[in-house]
Amino acid sequence: MKKWNEGSIVVIDDDQGILDSFDAMLGDDYRLFMVDNGSDALELLSKQNFDLLFLDIKIPRPNGLEVLRWIRERGISTKVVIVTALPQEHYEEMAQQYGIYRYLRKPLDVDEVEEIASTVLH
Repeated sequence: MKKWNEGSIVVIDDDQGILDSFDAMLGDDYRLFMVDNGSDALELLSKQNFDLLFLDIKIPRPNGLEVLRWIRERGISTKVVIVTALPQEHYEEMAQQYGIYRYLRKPLDVDEVEEIASTVLH
């Protein structure tokens, strides 16, 4: 039987390689849920609370910023980390308005991701 650290993490990204990376980085230590589009993300987030969310901006139907807005409109207190390859500063500014925890640019730094998970969940 697998023994995980306390807390749960959801990763929302439409890139299977990124999902696989998160599984490799965090899957052995945390309860990890993965979704590859906005509509499935909203369904999952409406049914379950998560401690930490890694959210890509460029996901299909609705996009990551719309998912983030939906989360905040419902008062969900999940710590949100944006992960994106998009370089535009206005995306970061928009995300900051919704009270994100961190904003990470791809490619991801393994140590940084592990440090965020450890800090938020311990």
